Amino acid sequence: MAIIRRLTDTEMREAVRLSDATFRDAEQTSMGKAFPYIFSETSVSLSYGAFGENGKLISFMGLVPWEIRIGGAKLRVFSLGSVCTEPEARGKGYASDILSEINEFTRQAGASLLLVSGYRSLYTRAGCAPFGRIRRYRLDPQSAETLADRAGDGHPLVRELNPEDVFGLQEIAASRGVRYHYGVQELATLLKAEAFVSCIKMTHRVLVAETGGVMAAFAVIGVPNDPHKRGVVVEYAGDPSVVARLAGAAVLRYGLPGVDFPIPWHETVLQSRLEGIPFTLEDHLGTVRIVDGDALAEQLRPWLEKRSNIDGLRFVSVEEGNWRLERASCPTVPLTANELVRLVFDCASSENEALPAGCDAYRDLFPVPFPYTAGLAYI
Repeated sequence: MAIIRRLTDTEMREAVRLSDATFRDAEQTSMGKAFPYIFSETSVSLSYGAFGENGKLISFMGLVPWEIRIGGAKLRVFSLGSVCTEPEARGKGYASDILSEINEFTRQAGASLLLVSGYRSLYTRAGCAPFGRIRRYRLDPQSAETLADRAGDGHPLVRELNPEDVFGLQEIAASRGVRYHYGVQELATLLKAEAFVSCIKMTHRVLVAETGGVMAAFAVIGVPNDPHKRGVVVEYAGDPSVVARLAGAAVLRYGLPGVDFPIPWHETVLQSRLEGIPFTLEDHLGTVRIVDGDALAEQLRPWLEKRSNIDGLRFVSVEEGNWRLERASCPTVPLTANELVRLVFDCASSENEALPAGCDAYRDLFPVPFPYTAGLAYI
């Protein structure tokens, strides 16, 4: 019988070994380097594991806390990733047992959401659901040239990031109304870690644009090790017109066949700057679980109250996987976890599926915008 508990700092080396054996090959950096906030031995460990009779780590789940800002709202969110189990221990329910412990811990910690970088039945059985609506634009050299032509006169200076840009970079990142909230050191650490792009064999290159010596925008680009593959815009901030130009500049500067540019649904101004460029609709990467309905309603309150009168809005957990949506001026609506997530955060993959009767009465509040989950904070 395995023991389920949080790892100690010294046990993180074993977690790195198991994660590397599961997810890495010879061409990729260690998970310990790419995901410092999971595997650090110098900060409080929040990650969980299952330990066999001999005390060996046989299953692991990495857990990292974030604060997500949505206007004036401050969501307490945990990200779950690097989920791995020794081959001989698979199929014995250890991952489910760890996830149960994590669900209870995140609730006690006051979190409202658990973000999971996966879609497996392990997660969907626990109430995790696809969410969000992303436009993934596909830039090529021709469209990159078009973006440069659209900029007209007064082009900003485009260059690569310098070390002395750290404060300016953080200030622009913090100006976004919907974002993961990074401190200066957090942002610098995540840029160096290359978490998401290391999984797809790319490296970070950061382009900044400045006008009159003042930074106007930045874009973090995943540049593939294979020059024949497309790059990806990992994160960005600043003037939408300039951000669009930086995405195009990345295609031309790095000689790429193209760049994918995922943009959440609420960033309509930036989307308008990419008009005419083909895109596909998709969900956020991974799934989300509402940990605590009362915490979610309270943490979202500053943003929701800017939209409408919330009238005692509540997300009431009826039983595992089922909820009840309440508001004084609206009908009470029973919802599954998937339906509640679709209503609150939108969902591209189910756009043709109707929500239950009564949900239209909540459309003045929802959907809630959300930052892209496969950016610098990817876990």
